[in-house]
Amino acid sequence: MALKLSPEAKVGIFVFIGIILLVYMSLRVGGIQFGREAGYDIYIRFDSAAGLDKDASVRVAGVEIGRVKDILLQNNKARVVLRIHPDVKIGKDFTAVLKTKGLLGERYIELIPGSPSAASIEPGGEITRITTYTDMDKLITILSDAAVDIKKVSEALGNVLGGSEGQASLKNIVNNIEDITKRLDNIVKTNDEKFGRMMTNFEVFSEDLKGKGPEIIKGLKEVADNLNQVIAENRDTLKDGFGNLKAATQKLGETMDTINKLAKNIEPKINDSVNSIDSIVRKIDKGEGTLGKLVNDPAVHDNINKTLTGINSYLGRVESFKTFIGYRGEYLFDANNTKSYLSLKLQPKADKYYLLEVIDDPRGLRATETRETTVGTTTTTTKEVKTSDSLKFSLQIAKRFKDLTLRGGIIESKGGVGMDYHMFNDRLKFTFEAFDFDNNKNPHLKAGLIFNLNKYFFVVGGYDDFVSNTGLESPYLGIGFHFEDEDIKYLLSSTGSAVTSAAK
Repeated sequence: MALKLSPEAKVGIFVFIGIILLVYMSLRVGGIQFGREAGYDIYIRFDSAAGLDKDASVRVAGVEIGRVKDILLQNNKARVVLRIHPDVKIGKDFTAVLKTKGLLGERYIELIPGSPSAASIEPGGEITRITTYTDMDKLITILSDAAVDIKKVSEALGNVLGGSEGQASLKNIVNNIEDITKRLDNIVKTNDEKFGRMMTNFEVFSEDLKGKGPEIIKGLKEVADNLNQVIAENRDTLKDGFGNLKAATQKLGETMDTINKLAKNIEPKINDSVNSIDSIVRKIDKGEGTLGKLVNDPAVHDNINKTLTGINSYLGRVESFKTFIGYRGEYLFDANNTKSYLSLKLQPKADKYYLLEVIDDPRGLRATETRETTVGTTTTTTKEVKTSDSLKFSLQIAKRFKDLTLRGGIIESKGGVGMDYHMFNDRLKFTFEAFDFDNNKNPHLKAGLIFNLNKYFFVVGGYDDFVSNTGLESPYLGIGFHFEDEDIKYLLSSTGSAVTSAAK
């Protein structure tokens, strides 16, 4: 006789097989092990390992070759122990660097290779070469110093420019300089051609003088003799010529006087310009005018400091925000079926989170209805339990106080509360929930234990609806997993690489 399975049993077997396949693929793709991980240990000493967590990635050229095993404090330094894959050799001249995935991602250790011929570090050895990059706090400090330098530059500019009066004086100076420049340019353009001709004539004259030097000297001597003879014969006529020369000298003197007067007229203007600049500097230094108020107003520096403080606070909040996606299946022994939970956990702070769950309950939503039937003079009261859609949801807010977490909100489509007590460094958790406070039946109470096998997988067990008066109480046992957003990105990228390699 062939064994026949009910549809519920087939679904349970299919879900169980799916969970086994998912666990196997996660272990193969993510390299997760339950026992002691293979490989060897080496260590690094950092001045600060801020932001680095246990089990962080260790990479060479972007390829993961190990994980952070432990972080200890030794002689006021962070001693970071690395577990390296057994097939990877680390040279003694490797350099260790603390890096961050993107701007706000998790921190990891990058090992930069040295010479290929360098000796390898033995198990238990130390990487001594360390390179430190500037972190966000140092960057904020540098920006603050830059703001102070900018203020100093603004003060220096403020010593040059002032209010409307100072701006007018500065404009006059610029106009005077522009006018002088135009005049000089016109003088150069007007005499450029004349100066060119003069140089050409001088060059020709030099060539002629070089070739005809002796002849010219002889001619000059004859001219000098003739000139002496003419002077002797014409003394009276030359006297009149010297009178004309004296008149020309007087005209030259008058021209020089005119030039001196012009210089005296320009000098006061230059002095006035210098005095205007000095007045502008004094006004800005006293805080007068638009630029003077801007330079001397301390509100500018305060606003920059407030802006930098706001940026630092915002980056801190973004960095602490975490998202978890998980699934767990609970096998109900009395119902011979599996109850499935798909969860989304949003954790803005370490002691606070929001939980959204979608539940597939094989027993569905149950409601009790009371009916009264009258036959003659006899009235009979009956209670019926009706089952509706099996899909439920939960929406809770939770707050942790040391080892105790209190929850409240909607639990399995009903109002309720819950609590969790954490033990053994959060490895084991006792959980209790109370919801569905219906007057026609007892409330739904559920208690159990959750034991974390590692960072991703856990097992659950307990008793569901143990005070039920409708026969729904049942012990349960199950398994589940949860991944952080960074873990999901890593699994998806690894799976895509594996599929691409298989296709090739």
